[in-house]
Amino acid sequence: MIPQFVATPFFDPSTEELRYLPEGPRVLRNYHPGGNYLGWVAIQHGAGSTEGSLNVLDLESRTNITLPLKGRPGFFAEAAQRGVVLVGLDRQLAYFDLRTGRLLETVAHTDANPRTIVNDGVAVEGGVFFGTKDLEFKEPIAALYFFESAGASLHTVLKRQTCSNGKYLRRDSECATLVDIDTAPKRISVYTLEPQMKRVAESRLVKPPESLPAFPDGMRPAPEGGGLAEGDSVVVAFYNSADLSDGLAQQIRLSDGAVLCEWIVPNSPRVTCPEFVWLDGKVKLIFTTAVEGMPDAIRSHAAGAGLLYIADTPFERLPAAPPFVPMIGDSFLTPA
Repeated sequence: MIPQFVATPFFDPSTEELRYLPEGPRVLRNYHPGGNYLGWVAIQHGAGSTEGSLNVLDLESRTNITLPLKGRPGFFAEAAQRGVVLVGLDRQLAYFDLRTGRLLETVAHTDANPRTIVNDGVAVEGGVFFGTKDLEFKEPIAALYFFESAGASLHTVLKRQTCSNGKYLRRDSECATLVDIDTAPKRISVYTLEPQMKRVAESRLVKPPESLPAFPDGMRPAPEGGGLAEGDSVVVAFYNSADLSDGLAQQIRLSDGAVLCEWIVPNSPRVTCPEFVWLDGKVKLIFTTAVEGMPDAIRSHAAGAGLLYIADTPFERLPAAPPFVPMIGDSFLTPA
């Protein structure tokens, strides 16, 4: 039998704007010394909104700071300067200061297609991998990008994605492979990258799309445990648009697609992203969930939609954190 954990509500954003589309939770390591903070994005503050926010949640006190943005943030990655993050905002990458709420320098722009905006991303050594999404969730007009910090150059790694989502880069002595989710066609793929990480050399599916329980959304590499090395499996959050009450996340082995563990998220079927945290002396998972697009009939029995949940895990250590993004053109920034 597959081990199963049941998540419980951890934080209620309290407003419909913040509950609409929470995503991308990341432990903040360069924000406040000695604290235990989680950053997360509210991609947009409602169905017709073109604005969202970055949020900082104190995991100990469960108090949250909301930092409004003039645009829709898809992800953020911590930068080398304390309190600064690189945020994917609509069709740009820009630095943002979490301490002041100020948008700083823009360092890259994606294509100008009005139907695509930046979605999920992850910092890696040398830059950031991120993707875009079709706002109508219909056509493969989005793409996967690699932002190379050296030279602040942007490279299109893969075209014809629809909703480029969770990502995780693995490296060994021979090559780099990117585990990548394209949500709309329900694809969890492993891409072997060319040496400069600017093109895909080979690809394979982790498991057939039709075998997935719902739309795969956010993803994190699983820690070492159960005879597997760190990153041999991933935890995937599933966004279920069906008339269901409960949500789901699964630990999936990359070599064969086997499901190793499950997390049930009661009363919130649209689970958007997991994040590993250290809390109360244990490795736990935080899950963001969403209200986005939920009809009243489903909302009536999905009272937890839009809440952040927490769950126990079978792991004893956290996975390695992403690297800090190097600062580019940082003469305008004050010293840390």
